[in-house]
Amino acid sequence: MLGAAVNTGSWPAWQHPAGGRFSRTAGRRAGSSLSSRLRPNARAADSDSSFPRHRRIRKRAEFLRLQLGNRGQRSPHFVVISAPGPEPDGRLGVTVSRKIGDAVRRNRVKRLVREFFRLHRSELQPARDVLVIARAGAEKLSFKDVESELAHALGIRGFSRGGF
Repeated sequence: MLGAAVNTGSWPAWQHPAGGRFSRTAGRRAGSSLSSRLRPNARAADSDSSFPRHRRIRKRAEFLRLQLGNRGQRSPHFVVISAPGPEPDGRLGVTVSRKIGDAVRRNRVKRLVREFFRLHRSELQPARDVLVIARAGAEKLSFKDVESELAHALGIRGFSRGGF
């Protein structure tokens, strides 16, 4: 018989020999009985060392709400726009255009900005939604420079102005 599948076992050809359908748990290592969503990890806890989703501005409408009608504070490498937000915690949105560079450089700028907000969250009271737009040259800054510029733009005291 041409084109017929040869079935040498006692199970139908479309079933997996381990007893039915394929599942996510079939290839799991021993000692890992929890699914990946339930497994504890460093990111799961909402501690001071994390930056969870509820502290991020993620939707286009939220970015536009901040940008429309709000003038931002300008520094040589950033524009910082803030406004009261709907959440009790302050949230952060970061915009880095392709003018900054390739994906590696853009992601580095975003990491530096997020780290600043993670470390200085308590100093940003009352809680506000903050949008940071990176400008040309931001990819060359060190963390100290980013910290100085953002602290000045947000009015956080105790930082040197960094020469601007």
